[in-house]
Amino acid sequence: MNLFFWALLNLGVPIVGPIFTLALVAPTHGWRVAKTLIAASVKDGQLFWCSIGLCAAAVYEAMTALERGGGAVPVLESAIAGFCMLAFSCSIIVMSALVNTHHDRASTYIRHRQKRFVTGSLSRVAIGTSILATSVAAILFVILHVRLI
Repeated sequence: MNLFFWALLNLGVPIVGPIFTLALVAPTHGWRVAKTLIAASVKDGQLFWCSIGLCAAAVYEAMTALERGGGAVPVLESAIAGFCMLAFSCSIIVMSALVNTHHDRASTYIRHRQKRFVTGSLSRVAIGTSILATSVAAILFVILHVRLI
């Protein structure tokens, strides 16, 4: 598989695919609704899940290379450790962001005695950090893949 199709399958589908699919709402419901849906899909750091998946795929690829005996063993071992640490960090951050969101919604519910949870505001820090973590995981995954082929 050439690099373009590998990148399309491993990076384009999980990262860009869901956002592009939400943009397809625009012709029927307008760009305002589409932008709101896209923002809601990445608020509170949901892109961390994508980053965790990329890390898992990179660890699998590095483990496969280690089993085949190809590549420099210390580099592959360092890559595995680095991707595991990045995935663990993303797991902690996404858990913290979701707990904070739940806490904010619950306190809003109690304060205003509403019958349902109110959608919280967008967390720019969580969105920015999740985009950064996903970008780092994607770039490192591409570097690892290119180094192995």
